[in-house]
Amino acid sequence: MSIVEGMRAIDTQDERIATLLVADDRDLPRDGSTDVQVRLRDGRRFIVTLHTLEALARRLDEAPAFVASGVLLVKRMTDAAVVSAVRAAMGEGLERYGALQPPIEE
Repeated sequence: MSIVEGMRAIDTQDERIATLLVADDRDLPRDGSTDVQVRLRDGRRFIVTLHTLEALARRLDEAPAFVASGVLLVKRMTDAAVVSAVRAAMGEGLERYGALQPPIEE
């Protein structure tokens, strides 16, 4: 599978995950939130959004509320934390945390 421009793969060492892609574009702002693409071995693909506490605090400074279904929260935005959050979401059903994407035609 080709890697999408501006994205990089994280090695999950998880047999259920075919690829885990995270934004790696230096021009994008780093605000403590990021979208991650998870492609499972069964062919399904999900986009999940991860947040740090600092990112949520900044959003709440700017607004009276923050509403999101299936919030994935990490202490720091590191590869290890991303993998840990995705694995935890998979344990409860990734469908509850991510948006199912259309299949990729290869």
